[in-house]
Amino acid sequence: MSRTLRVIGLAMLVLFLNTPLLQIGFAATTIPPVSGVILMPPLVQLYGHVALINCYANSNSCYAVIELRDTPGKSIVVRTSEQRLQSLLETGLATGNLISFVGQGVIIQSPPRGGTWNMEVYSIDEVTVYNKK
Repeated sequence: MSRTLRVIGLAMLVLFLNTPLLQIGFAATTIPPVSGVILMPPLVQLYGHVALINCYANSNSCYAVIELRDTPGKSIVVRTSEQRLQSLLETGLATGNLISFVGQGVIIQSPPRGGTWNMEVYSIDEVTVYNKK
């Protein structure tokens, strides 16, 4: 009888000491999602040539189609409401010089006058016009 109690006691001690090791799902708890936080897309810098500029008085914004240099055949749309950036985009269109811009990808349901975009759209905050074609 005392031998049986020792075996039971020893088995319970081993079980008690190994219990944290047996809890597989304990360390793999998931973090609940945070509500009200909007993740912004990363800033990108792309290079290309301005193919078209379209400005809308109603929305006080300017849209330009840029043919990317590093991805031939791919065009994107950039959007700005800053007059200085619009002027640099117009310079790039008039001269045909290479430009670079820094901005974030945005999701726009449609252009200001309706329709749909079939290109990626970026909201920009920096434009550089180079002296190279």
